Amino acid sequence: MKRTRTALFALLAAVAVPGLAACSGGSGGGTVHTGAAAVLGGQRISIATVEDQVSAFREAAPAQGSGTGASRTYGQDSAGEPSNVLGFLIQEQLVQTALDQKGVSVSAIDVSGVEAPFLSQAGSQAKLTAQFVNQVGLPPQDLEPFFRWRAGVLALLRQAGVSPTDSNATAKLNALLQPVASGLGISVNPRYGSWDATNLSLGNSSQPWIKQVSQDNAG
Repeated sequence: MKRTRTALFALLAAVAVPGLAACSGGSGGGTVHTGAAAVLGGQRISIATVEDQVSAFREAAPAQGSGTGASRTYGQDSAGEPSNVLGFLIQEQLVQTALDQKGVSVSAIDVSGVEAPFLSQAGSQAKLTAQFVNQVGLPPQDLEPFFRWRAGVLALLRQAGVSPTDSNATAKLNALLQPVASGLGISVNPRYGSWDATNLSLGNSSQPWIKQVSQDNAG
């Protein structure tokens, strides 16, 4: 399982995208509509959506998580899960908006191409899903969106002429996404933390699954 986890984390290690945070607290990022966990470009991510995803995660996750940082695994006892879920939902919409604005599309073949090495290593879809829940801390239904999000990040970098292995890829991606985020006017309910418009993150610390944690090749 160690090799599979390393590979899954290495999926994101090719380029460390702006961090998502798991910590709650702090001031909110503006006025949030009643019943919304966050609002982006006038579109709501409802509290109910976040709660449903957190429940789905806990139903699928092992009883206990372990470790810290890059070696962390998630369990039903993991703290900060609502912020973890919301952070991904925000990043998913942010990247999709950037793709739409630039006229860049991501096909099912693109998504499958990103997923394929990890599916092969896991041995089955069920095993990959279980590892995803335990290692990334998101519910099973986010597996395909997670790989689509990743494929979108890679597509944006290609469109900008940036290699994912460029040492400055993170900074260049951040610069690309900042005006998109600004245009969306992202507003987060304070119960989930505060939106950092500079680092494009929810809260104050980055999730290990979104940081560069390994230089291993995914293949």
